Amino acid sequence: VPIHVHGSGTTNPSKFFWQIMETIQARAKADVRLTYRAVGSSTGQKEFSQVSDGVFTSSLSDFGSGDIPMSQSLYSSITGTGREMVHVPFCLGAIGVFHSVPASAIGGAGLKLSPCVLAKIFDGTITTWDDADIKADNPGMQVPTGQRIKVGHRTLGSSSTGGISGYMEAKCPGSWGRGSGASISWPTTSDFMAVQGSDGMKDLIVGTPYAIGYLDAGHGHGRNLQEVMLQNEADTWLTSLMALSAVDGNGNNGVAAAGAAAVASGAIPANPRADWSNVNLYMKAGTNTWPIVLVSYMYLNEDMSSVDGEKVGLIKAFLDMVTGTEGQDLLASYSFNKLPAAMNSWSSTWNTYITKPATWTSYSLLTATDAWTGMGPDIITVKRTSYSLWKLGELDLAMTSLTAKVAALESSLDDYGIVPLHGSGTTNPKNWFAKAMKLMESRSRVPLHLTYRAVGSSTGQEEFVGNAGSSFMSYNHFGAGDLPMTASRFSALQALSPPQTMVHLPFALGAIGIFHSIPSSAMGGADLKMDACLLAKIFSGAITTWDHADVLAQNSGLSVPAGTKIHVGHRTLGSSSTGGLSGYLTAACSGDWTLGSSSTISWPVTEQFHALQGSPGMQAFINDNAYAIGYLDAGHGHDFGFAEVALTNAAGKSRTSLESIALGGVAAAGTQAVQNGVFPEDSAADWSAVNLYNMAGDTTWPIVLVSYIYAKRDQTASNPKSAAALKAFIDVILNDRDGLCAEFGFTLPSDSVKTKSLAAAASITYPPGMVSFTFETDTDNYEGMAASVISGKRFSYDDYERSVLKDDIATLRSAPRPVAAPVIQHESEPKSPVPLVLSLVALLLSCVAGGLGCMAVRAAKGGGDARGLQGSVIGSPGGGAGYGNAELQEAARTTCCGGRARTHSTPSGTLAACVSGRSTKARQASKAHVCTRATLPP
Repeated sequence: VPIHVHGSGTTNPSKFFWQIMETIQARAKADVRLTYRAVGSSTGQKEFSQVSDGVFTSSLSDFGSGDIPMSQSLYSSITGTGREMVHVPFCLGAIGVFHSVPASAIGGAGLKLSPCVLAKIFDGTITTWDDADIKADNPGMQVPTGQRIKVGHRTLGSSSTGGISGYMEAKCPGSWGRGSGASISWPTTSDFMAVQGSDGMKDLIVGTPYAIGYLDAGHGHGRNLQEVMLQNEADTWLTSLMALSAVDGNGNNGVAAAGAAAVASGAIPANPRADWSNVNLYMKAGTNTWPIVLVSYMYLNEDMSSVDGEKVGLIKAFLDMVTGTEGQDLLASYSFNKLPAAMNSWSSTWNTYITKPATWTSYSLLTATDAWTGMGPDIITVKRTSYSLWKLGELDLAMTSLTAKVAALESSLDDYGIVPLHGSGTTNPKNWFAKAMKLMESRSRVPLHLTYRAVGSSTGQEEFVGNAGSSFMSYNHFGAGDLPMTASRFSALQALSPPQTMVHLPFALGAIGIFHSIPSSAMGGADLKMDACLLAKIFSGAITTWDHADVLAQNSGLSVPAGTKIHVGHRTLGSSSTGGLSGYLTAACSGDWTLGSSSTISWPVTEQFHALQGSPGMQAFINDNAYAIGYLDAGHGHDFGFAEVALTNAAGKSRTSLESIALGGVAAAGTQAVQNGVFPEDSAADWSAVNLYNMAGDTTWPIVLVSYIYAKRDQTASNPKSAAALKAFIDVILNDRDGLCAEFGFTLPSDSVKTKSLAAAASITYPPGMVSFTFETDTDNYEGMAASVISGKRFSYDDYERSVLKDDIATLRSAPRPVAAPVIQHESEPKSPVPLVLSLVALLLSCVAGGLGCMAVRAAKGGGDARGLQGSVIGSPGGGAGYGNAELQEAARTTCCGGRARTHSTPSGTLAACVSGRSTKARQASKAHVCTRATLPP
């Protein structure tokens, strides 16, 4: 029959108990079973003091355990029945106070809370983190005004509740009137949250911003929770982790020192049978002594004379191991403290106070080989174990080795660590930012991790400002947008306590273009022209057809079927391009545009208005729908070869954005803005009214957006390494290192705008002691190998490979390619290769003989899609039967267009056409490849 021992009580040492029990079971020759229920000190006391509710004549458990002594009331109930019990101390532990206030809001000094301030918080008297009493000890703390404190407290009775309440009652009774004990009547407001067990408290603090709670220090350290600094009796501010690391002249750390001081002062009763309910280790003397120390006890019945002798022997063996050298040394791995020798009284208690049965089994704990004796039935020997314990030991060794390797890996990173930098915002410069970040990562000696989420200017602003969920702390290190920060969001930053100051850093100018898909055959050889008021009427829904008199008045050569509907594409979810278009229409024709100026507009809800998400959505809409119109970042529209509206600028000149860019019309808008005082002198002021719409100048494009980086001016509380990465990234973008601005279709700001931007960047205050990154462009012996150097002499293979592939693609695009004619074959016909060969021969002859004829068609049409562009026409014109538009598009797509093709009806036949830009610079110079195919004869 197995020998059973069962206990219950405090959760804190439960894992320690379980390991001891598993070890005894594995080492014993006898069939033994030991279990422990981790239910909390209060429940452990109940189950030891009573066999059932209110019945104190015997125990339900063989032993109980708690991090507080038996309460006075339960002790009296036990002794009132004639029973006696003993307290057996076995370890010491610290109760720490942990929180989730963002580290950036506290600063490097750590969060300090005096005993009375702590009492007021847990009593519900202090309810916000910006309370004057909190700020008195934390002058550098920066939290949102009125930020509520979320207080976590244990339920169902807990020794840690007894510890924190006992400490507050002893130190500041004037501010703490709720008494002390394992169970407290807590405030019932929404800011107070009851949790069950240590795990519940850990989860609350981890998952709730601006929370505070109390916890066994080992559990808190295990989750890397931020800890509050408390003030001990020597007026030393310290955390429990700091106390555990400090050692006094007697070899005691700050927790063990509390136990030694308690013994020296007579605070520990000499008689283990006495009432220990008033014993505590709060506020003991010592420079580095932790002020809230708990003693963990085992509760035993003094009289075991009627208990089975084998069970009594197993109980003794368990306590022998717990209080002996092996058990005490094991405590540190569970973040507990071994007892000072003066408190370890188990041997005396067993010999002097415990009444044993007449016959009991004395188990021996052997630590070395002992022939014959070691095989005895009452021997618990280290030479006997279980596979489970052996495997766990192997896993522990493997984990120790892995931990060492991770530490070595961290050390190999030049003790610098991975440096994160994250941003979000406008989609327009996403590729520019991505390449700049990739180059920085490749060129840095230290590991940089830089990311950018392209989510739109409006979302970027929202994430930069933050919300209640982030306690109005930025979600990223920086934001970006093609609009200045809105007045409401700027005001939200200013309303924080203390106010959050941001700077606008202009880094590029970009044009918003209006693009359409009217067939070129209907255009009469001219651009589609519109002034601001005509555009306003179309985008407000006042003009709904392309043959409207106002449209024809400005485009006399336009010829479209009567009543052809205009299909209008517009962005959704907030967009800087929407802000640019609506801002321009408000500025240039407010009489016809009444929908306001914003990144989000309440558009007409009709079948002719189409809501689209992102630039890709707008591109697809214009590409796939005839007679559509929409607005796009000009570079995106040029990439797709879309037909563009020529807008009338403030000087009365009508041009497309492509023509204006080539004439410097976008940069000119920035220069005009500086000259006219459009940009505020203070980069940290409210810039919400800044816009570059309809600026003066003969070549100026009327819808110009400024792209900004948003950054907090005060970076002193930021991680110094991330702050250094932010400073370097700003430098890369503002100074256009590697010429990426033009590569991705943007226009550099004029010198006057750049000067303002660099001055704003220079006003940012970085953390003290931050080591800034520098840039190596020319070889700098020795210095170029420094950890903080981003070197142009470092490369990554994937960057090299991409450049090779890019050059190869450019070469293939420029090389002459044979043109394959589409082959029409009925399913019933045999799929012989002969017709295909004959078709190819016929095609080559057609190309030679018909080339001049096709060019004549182009000349007669004024160029069609090829107007003003360099290109060639392949095939011969003709009417009547021929290949359908689908076949023509496919032929153009496969032979010359890289996937983008259109068909246009002309008097001479149907044309399939495609425009494919060679590069951004080529686009800006109005140069492109054009490939057209005329209808082939049947």
